[in-house]
Amino acid sequence: MELLAYTNTLESMAHSVPKVGQERFFMLPLNKHLEAQTVEVIRNTLMQLPESGAELGATRRKLDNFYSSYVRDGSIYLVLIDSVTERVVGGVGLVPFAGLDPAEGIGEIRELAVDTSYRRQGLGLKLLQAAFDTALTLKYKRLYLEATEQMGHAQALFLRFGFQPVHLQQRETNQRNAPLIRQAGQPAFYVWEATDLLKAENAPQRK
Repeated sequence: MELLAYTNTLESMAHSVPKVGQERFFMLPLNKHLEAQTVEVIRNTLMQLPESGAELGATRRKLDNFYSSYVRDGSIYLVLIDSVTERVVGGVGLVPFAGLDPAEGIGEIRELAVDTSYRRQGLGLKLLQAAFDTALTLKYKRLYLEATEQMGHAQALFLRFGFQPVHLQQRETNQRNAPLIRQAGQPAFYVWEATDLLKAENAPQRK
């Protein structure tokens, strides 16, 4: 219900955006009508990276059913629209991390992409901020995102936003919230944690 309410709010805000003046770019939740344009942007950006056969393999596999891959609890893909051309120029996704139950509060930001002709306008930051705000609305307490070696500018953006580099392999522990550690030669992950929330949850209950 929280995701549905948030989606409805985004849609109502988008319909109120004027075509001329004020904010040129606005966001909408992905729908079937926008799917083809969104996939085209991803193919022309993320899929052009040299590592796309490995690190971005999961993205490649779901491009034929991209909209369907985000129709599940705790998942949403936001598309960025140019109000002048009425075309999709970017997008960002939010999903539960590694297929976990959304109730665990651990999510992943995926498929962050901006059309090459629209870069250096702060749109990547705009998308990341939207994904972050959505994650808080959906009560995610820890967020991961992945970057390849070719995403130098994106990695700088992640660090600026408060994400920290972490590693890929789970520590040997039975605790679901245990941090990850790096495996040599694996793609880099970054993490953000709502440490105050996590500490409150893990604190001993007073009797």
